[in-house]
Amino acid sequence: MAKLANYFISGVWKDSNDNITHVLLHMVNDDNSFQYGVKTTESVAINLIKQRNTIKTITWGYPNWQIGASVTYVNSNNREYLRTVANATQKDNLDNAINMSSIRRD
Repeated sequence: MAKLANYFISGVWKDSNDNITHVLLHMVNDDNSFQYGVKTTESVAINLIKQRNTIKTITWGYPNWQIGASVTYVNSNNREYLRTVANATQKDNLDNAINMSSIRRD
């Protein structure tokens, strides 16, 4: 089986304006298993995409993880945002990722 992506995103942290500040990023192994997530800034994830890495979302669908959409980014009003589906919203839209905001950002 071909490698599905270089990284998966399973969760997000958002600020008070509902913008993503950090993501829970998992490195994908050659056999499509993946490593523990690492809290990473949104800008690091965007830079990984710019370096031609592929990122997909994953969601927990008991008893297994479900592979979601491909993640990309857009530049709007001099700010870059992570995206899964292009639309007119000028904000991040990884809405199906687990909201990790109750977990400390430190």
